[in-house]
Amino acid sequence: MMSKLEKIPHSVSFIVPALNEEIVVENVVREIHATDDGLIKTYEIILIDDGSTDRTGQIMESLARELLYVRVLHNKPNIGLGASYQRGVVEAKYDYVMMLCGDGGLPASSLPAIIAKIGTADIVVPYMTNLKTIKTPTRYFISRSYTRLLNVLSGHKLNYYNGLPVHRRALLTRTNMTSSGFGFQGEILVKLLKSGHSFVQVGVLGSETTNKTSVFRLKNLASVTRTVLKLIKLVLVLSLYKSNDKKPAARGLDNQISD
Repeated sequence: MMSKLEKIPHSVSFIVPALNEEIVVENVVREIHATDDGLIKTYEIILIDDGSTDRTGQIMESLARELLYVRVLHNKPNIGLGASYQRGVVEAKYDYVMMLCGDGGLPASSLPAIIAKIGTADIVVPYMTNLKTIKTPTRYFISRSYTRLLNVLSGHKLNYYNGLPVHRRALLTRTNMTSSGFGFQGEILVKLLKSGHSFVQVGVLGSETTNKTSVFRLKNLASVTRTVLKLIKLVLVLSLYKSNDKKPAARGLDNQISD
């Protein structure tokens, strides 16, 4: 672990989308900012108000005026979590990119362990060591089933696919992200892993500061299903390449599948 005075030399863009989180978003952003400022030499925090109908956007604007290296984007209308992330990636200017949800699902206290791993691999993949305690039994079962399925598709044994990885921005800008919904992180990870990029996992504590859950909404279930089907198509295409002894360059697989 890093000492309190040691700051990593790598530059990081944090993307923080939120939808109607006026109750918690200010504390969440302040805690992220304080943690980043103590651990990273060069960073930015991109707040994204995803079409909120409460005071979330106003609170973000106030924070951007007060805190260094914080800026705000507004989506009108709401475009969804995945699309908000993609917009943040386009706006990001630093070497590494990480998304943090505005509802505080990953507390700032868990960031130091993740930040300490930046630069040791192309991707830092956090997983929640207390996942079973912060999710209902049904949600936990769905989460583990989803992870097992994506492990089959990726050929790796990750602990979690729907978390908040840190990616090298250069990889994201050349990866075709077709999912704008709930499964976008899984899509990115599987594509990058199949392309041969390196990763390191780190266990952290997660928390849920709101009682909201979008996993059971029909729109998000449909989005995850579409993403999984696209990934299955990707794996089948790669298998076909191998069976014909026409192996594409590993680093060029990121863009193999599109809508």
